This record gives sequence, C-alpha cells and structure tokens, in this order.
Amino acid sequence: MLERGDRTPVADARVYTAGQVARALGVPEPTLRSWHRRYGVGPRAPRPGGYRRYTAEDIVRLENMRDLIRSGMLASDAARRVDGEVPTAALDEVRERLAAASHRLDSPACRAIVLEAVRTFGVVPVWERLCRPAMHDVEAEQAARAGDEACVPREHVISWAVAAALHQVAPLAPDGRPAVMLACADGEQHSLPLEALAAALAERHVPVRMLGAAVPLAGLVDAVRATSPRVVVLWSQRADTANPEALRRLRRFPSRLMTAGPGWPARRRGSAEHLDNLTDALATLTTLA
Repeated sequence: MLERGDRTPVADARVYTAGQVARALGVPEPTLRSWHRRYGVGPRAPRPGGYRRYTAEDIVRLENMRDLIRSGMLASDAARRVDGEVPTAALDEVRERLAAASHRLDSPACRAIVLEAVRTFGVVPVWERLCRPAMHDVEAEQAARAGDEACVPREHVISWAVAAALHQVAPLAPDGRPAVMLACADGEQHSLPLEALAAALAERHVPVRMLGAAVPLAGLVDAVRATSPRVVVLWSQRADTANPEALRRLRRFPSRLMTAGPGWPARRRGSAEHLDNLTDALATLTTLA
C-alpha cells in the first residue's frame, strides 16, 4: 500500500503513521489533518496514545480523495463521494431516466446514463442504488406478467448497459502476481455482481484478474497455478453452481480462498471465508491486497 513512499510500518504491519501516509500519497501532512477535521476523511480506528494511525482501508479512501480533488472536484464533494454519501434524489432522477431509456430499448442511452452515474457518484452507490433496483424493477414486472416474455429484451438492455459501463472503470494491470482473481463458478452465467466488485476494486487501484462467467474448474485451477493470486474469489448466484469440489481443489494453492454470492450455503463453504456484500468485500479485499 505504501509502495510510492516510505514502506517502513509502525508496530502493527497494517497500521501507518500520518507522516508515512503523507509521503506515500504525495500530500502534505497538514492537508491530511484538514481533510480529517473538516470532512471526516481520516483514520477510523481508535487513536492509541492520541496519535493518528491509518489502516489500509483508510489509505484507500484518502487516495480516492486525493485523486478526485486532482481531477477538479471540490474537496467537500470528493469527501461525500468517498464516504458514499450520494443524495437520494440525484440517483432517483437517474433511475427514472434509465427506466425510460430501457423501455425504449435504447441500449446506447442506457449505457451512457450508467457510465455518467459511475463517473459522478462512484461504483458502489451506483450499483447499490441504481443498477440493482433497476434490475429488480424489471424482474418484478416479469413476475407480474407471468408467461409474457415482452420484458426480456428490456432486461437484456439494462444488463448489457451496466456491464458495458462497469468495464469502463479501467483495471490496474497487475505487476507480476495479481492481488485478486475473480471468477464465476463453472456453469454460473450471472456475472454482473462480480463485474461490480471488479470495477469497485479497480476504482480503488487494486490489481484484479477478472475471469468472468462460467469458468471451467480445470481452467480456473490452471489460472491460479499460473498466476498465484493473493486472493481468489469464487462467485455463485445459484446453489446448483456452488460446487464444493472447486473449493477442495483450490485449497491446494497458497492463495487465500473466498466465496461470494447467494448460491453458497454455509454447509458448502467449508473453511472458505464468505463475502456477504459489496461493501464488506471491498473492505476485506483492499486490506488483503
């Protein structure tokens, strides 16, 4: 995390001083104090002995704050985005525009709407408060019109637009060993939540190898063997794709193994850690990476 500057950690290897963070980010230490005092963007952990100590997650937030300000955003607006404080009315208006465009089956307009939202508000708020609700609305409409397939093209338009917009969040190319490898289990085609995780990690400058939907188990094993990622996340949306055999074979490698998605019941996970939601996944993976 502190590769650009001072690498010497304090007593806890995952806790850093204000001076170390300032040097790593190229930001004056008084600026860090100002961001903390004025906007609450600073260390969240208790301060032993009254000294500020930063975790890896704190540093990611500060790095995002720095980058947003350098891109021309006001510090107050950058702080709200970093902390996920997006006005409800703003995303409600975007959601209405997305719904209207999807009813017209205007896929370019849908993509432009989602992409603009991602660039304005960030991946997590857009996924949680725009994309997921929009897809839920279509699913509810399909359920209300049982047997009527007229909603299917609209669902496809929204799914394509969301995936296309998330792909625009440029991933950080791994330099050697990748930090995180993401893959859908063999037979699992429902990859959008994993796309959102990949984009959110890229937004936080975490190097990711995204293998996508329905990765054959033999191919996944070969990929882990070849690249030795620090963490492997295996996604299953449905119970019939959550194969414990995949976990058994992946445990042979030193990579840390995690499951994600509602398809994994506790009895199938074994000793693998489970990521319950996007926010928790980001906190865990950015710290590990």
